[in-house]
Amino acid sequence: MSGNLVRLSIILGCWLLLSGGIALTGAAPASPPAQGKVPLAGVFPAMAGPAEAAATPAQAANLVQDGGFEQQGAGWEGCGNVGIVDAGTAGANAVYAGRYAALMGAGADSSGCPRLPDNTTPRQLLTQQLSVPASAEAVTVSFWFRGEAGTSVDVFLAQSLYQFDPALGGVRLGGFSTDQPPGWQLYRTVLTGDALERVRGRTLRFSIVIQENASVGPEAVLLIDEVQVFAADGRTTASPLPPALRGDGSRPLAAIRAEAGGNRWLYRMDTDGSNQQLIYRGLLNNVRYPAWSPDGRRLAVADYNTWPWPTPDPDPQNNLSAAAVTVLNADGSGAQPIYQTQSRKGSRCPFVPRPGEREDPSQIIRVSTLHWMPDSSRVAFTRVGFNAFCDGTTRGGLGDVLLSPQPPALVAPLLAASATDPSVNRNGEVLFDSFDLSRASRAAGVWLLDTRSQPAQETRLLTDPRDAQPVWAPDGRRFAVVRDTSVPSDNANERPKAIMLYDRQDLANPRMVLFADHGRSVSRVNWSPDGAYLVYTLSRFDGRSDIWWLEVASGATGPVTNDGAWLEADWRPGSGERKVFLPALARN
Repeated sequence: MSGNLVRLSIILGCWLLLSGGIALTGAAPASPPAQGKVPLAGVFPAMAGPAEAAATPAQAANLVQDGGFEQQGAGWEGCGNVGIVDAGTAGANAVYAGRYAALMGAGADSSGCPRLPDNTTPRQLLTQQLSVPASAEAVTVSFWFRGEAGTSVDVFLAQSLYQFDPALGGVRLGGFSTDQPPGWQLYRTVLTGDALERVRGRTLRFSIVIQENASVGPEAVLLIDEVQVFAADGRTTASPLPPALRGDGSRPLAAIRAEAGGNRWLYRMDTDGSNQQLIYRGLLNNVRYPAWSPDGRRLAVADYNTWPWPTPDPDPQNNLSAAAVTVLNADGSGAQPIYQTQSRKGSRCPFVPRPGEREDPSQIIRVSTLHWMPDSSRVAFTRVGFNAFCDGTTRGGLGDVLLSPQPPALVAPLLAASATDPSVNRNGEVLFDSFDLSRASRAAGVWLLDTRSQPAQETRLLTDPRDAQPVWAPDGRRFAVVRDTSVPSDNANERPKAIMLYDRQDLANPRMVLFADHGRSVSRVNWSPDGAYLVYTLSRFDGRSDIWWLEVASGATGPVTNDGAWLEADWRPGSGERKVFLPALARN
């Protein structure tokens, strides 16, 4: 993080020390205390009975009262030193929207908390009773949160505060740690199927709880804002294509399509997905990671082939997986490999060991994730490697960022060791991910390499490995990353990805521009030339993938392709040309 970053947890810890004894039981005080935090306290014995009336039409959109805490906690109950933060005195970053947010974490002391039938007493609890309509076809639960330092949090929509029994109704929505990457992020889950049946037509408690056995550090912070529970499916949906993305050929996408038979070919198409033209099939029909040169005249791709290349070994078993960096013209002509990896053959397969003999694995070396240097002269790329055994298993792994060699040199110079996913801005600054599996030589996170200094200087910008795949915006100041979110499931494979937008001058406050719960995951983000849009690969729930656009300012998103056959795309920089000839026949 930047050196002038003030830790959020230190500031919030000071607010906790200033807390008073004001109890909120549905009515807010006339004016908030100047300190910035108002404790919440509920009268918990009154929670036992169900609500007498169903949700009114005014509550139908949001079943939670005062979800943004702008009435300073009306309808909410809390214990264990839960409070309300006032952005007017605490600063704008203490809330997601409006003026107020709820504060949990440090200072959680079980004060005022009830003892439940299982003889547990929560450390801290924020809760509100609500009624779910019997006609609900889905129920969406969401809130914005910001966390720092470590304690565990559980989220419930259940009977008895935060206990549930399938026979009685309610669900545990998930759990996460407050040790989070920076910035506000969305927690959203949609209840359908059996989970919906356990909440539909019932009066339940929405509860965020720090359990009795949770360890709460002195700097643990959880800010909560904009809580919503509503009877509909609230997942991200596709928006109409903006007029700015209607295809005119001026800023075409280079994209990889998965063809029948396992082939992967390079296409060009307009920004609305029209005018698709096959322009390159590759050395062995397997092309990935297209990257436009900054001048818009050439493309670079990872061109998967075999080693030895170009003359195969007479024994097919000795031909190993490998890859080239290939550069071609904007229309697909003039393809020329500028770098070729050299894999190494191990023990002959099938391997039958003699006494005392061990298999020597083959070393497979390939390339991925390419990005041009700002003068369009050379390509930065990731070289990856692993050991392959005769039984099909692989072990180990390495990743380095290299720079394409300049003829007559054959060796690609090293830009960054234990690194992957390079992105280069117009100033020659390279963002990349750590790729040290042992974390012995390079700490996890996103790094910056400044090639303008001699020797080149490295700086660790982001320390949390959940932010990855950094991509510079055209302005050379902002960058996007793909974030592994913490919600809604304890199973990491079921958690949605998100796209976060960082400003290099304010790394503590990134903005979430997409919560990708409309597919399994997102990857391969790239910017439009004007910085107003992103394209990304959306992996679908059926295992296929498409290219989607995303408007950075609004968060609106929609498909560029919809047949499930597209792997990644890059946006051609502006060069003054309105349209570039697309050939009718592809080059090999």
